[in-house]
Amino acid sequence: MNLTNYYWYFQSVIPHRICDDIARYGHQMQEQMAVTGGFGDKKLNQKQIKDLKKKRDSNIVWMNDRWIYKEIQPYVHQANASAGWNYKWDYSESC
Repeated sequence: MNLTNYYWYFQSVIPHRICDDIARYGHQMQEQMAVTGGFGDKKLNQKQIKDLKKKRDSNIVWMNDRWIYKEIQPYVHQANASAGWNYKWDYSESC
């Protein structure tokens, strides 16, 4: 597939108040160590954790609350159309 637009973005469309609410909500959730490189859901030993942190040292939270998608998804749909991608999709993974 040859794309004309490889990305599409919006500036300042989500109000600062909503962004602050999402950030505040995320800080209340239980962080997880972000994993990559085939580690998946396995329980890691200390050597594996040290090796992983050389490649990726971050903590994340997964959010899939409807109120967050309600704020974001209209822009996903609009970008999909405006960029000419026209992908068919019926759900979003956790953000």
